Amino acid sequence: MCGRVNFWTINFSILYVLALFGISIFFARKAVASYEDYNLCGRSLTFAYVVMTYFGTWVGGGTIIGLVGLSYATGLGNYWIMSIPYLVGFPFAFLFITRIRKLKQYSIGDMMALRYPDHGEIVRIPVAAAVLIRNITVIGMQFSAISLLLSFVFGIDRNLAILLIFIVITAYTALSGLWGIVGTDILQGLLQAVGLILLLTQTYELSGGWVEASRYFSDIGHADYLQLIDGPRMWAQIGVYILTIGLFFLMGDQGDWQKINSCKSDRIAFWGFLMPVCVAMIWLLIPAYVGIFQRVTMPVGSSPSAATFEMILNMFSTFTGAFVIVCLLAAVTSSADSYLLAAGMTMSRDIIKKFMIKDSSDGELIFWSRFFVVIAGGMGFAIAICISDLISLWMTGLIVSTSIMLVPYLSAWFSRRLNTAGAIAGMAAGGISSIVSLFLFGAGSVEAVWIGIFSNAAVSLAVRIATVGPDPANIAKTYYWSDTFENVRNIP
Repeated sequence: MCGRVNFWTINFSILYVLALFGISIFFARKAVASYEDYNLCGRSLTFAYVVMTYFGTWVGGGTIIGLVGLSYATGLGNYWIMSIPYLVGFPFAFLFITRIRKLKQYSIGDMMALRYPDHGEIVRIPVAAAVLIRNITVIGMQFSAISLLLSFVFGIDRNLAILLIFIVITAYTALSGLWGIVGTDILQGLLQAVGLILLLTQTYELSGGWVEASRYFSDIGHADYLQLIDGPRMWAQIGVYILTIGLFFLMGDQGDWQKINSCKSDRIAFWGFLMPVCVAMIWLLIPAYVGIFQRVTMPVGSSPSAATFEMILNMFSTFTGAFVIVCLLAAVTSSADSYLLAAGMTMSRDIIKKFMIKDSSDGELIFWSRFFVVIAGGMGFAIAICISDLISLWMTGLIVSTSIMLVPYLSAWFSRRLNTAGAIAGMAAGGISSIVSLFLFGAGSVEAVWIGIFSNAAVSLAVRIATVGPDPANIAKTYYWSDTFENVRNIP
């Protein structure tokens, strides 16, 4: 199964891993100065750090390899499925970033606890569950994506490949927290950029260019595969995805909240988020077109998941192929580490600090953050072993998390009516109904998210009617038009 393991492939990979640990060790002392330093970089991130870490996180290896496979199989239109997070990122930025910073909290769970504080802030538990479901499925997606590459390149068992990935990524992430992530993301972002450009140019040349691609797809009766926007049908499909899985990104990932709160100023947080959104939308076109051109180059006998690796190893020059492989490794690790750290912070702050060790010190909380980074990595490891369908895994995490959190999240910002009892009951109903729907309709079925959201809203409303309304003081803490945000500008 091994295509071509050579001096350059092995040594580039070793140098890359050593560089990750070198950077992480460099930042480790700064990271452990306090819990805030470990998870929020002491709220001191500058613009360059923020841009590079967002870019490294958003265009991950799972996204790249998954989109190349989709485009290879069914055309350019799949670009819009994977670009949904960036499209919805625009309203998220304009609506929420400066208000999130005004709250001066760490997490989505912190914000929910401000608005729904009754019963000892128990609302943190379902929020933490939703965040973990989302993060662990993405971690599993990234582990699975790169395991396909490692098993193909080095001829090792896929499960062993996942284990090696788990050890490397969790180790350097746990060591130095967010400081290590933003430091390594500078290296990984640069590698990812160069590697994707090389992948596109090499694939384009091997395919014979656009004219040859047009002829090939016309001959097989699929000229529509070359259409990025396929008329009204495509716009309808984009709308469906925005109004289903896209709704999650109206809340933002926990990792986004972490980075927003770690910035030095509102201006850095806003523009440091928005600029990478614009760049990522353009950048994501590269794997979409790579899938098209590699279909022309390798049209027969190649599976979508393996075609990229076959082409790199068997058709690129030895040096170029080895370098592109390491760049794909960088794309995966730069995405997975952020989700691992966000999972660790969620558990340490929303569960350990609030329910188990309430007087825990910074040192203890850093320990628990690290502990749960490893646990989240282990869970992602288990998921990656069991599931290799990257896109379905990605969508399943989005569907369940959205079904749990969207209604109480939007209500916290825009409604004066929902109380804690209604929020918790609705979250339970949304989560359960979406999971049941996924079993009925299949993994990744977009119908499940609407069933989950409707169940959440219906149960929330019913419980709210039957119980006492929320305290006005709690409403004012997060209500979008309250005095709390009187002097907050959406665009700083």
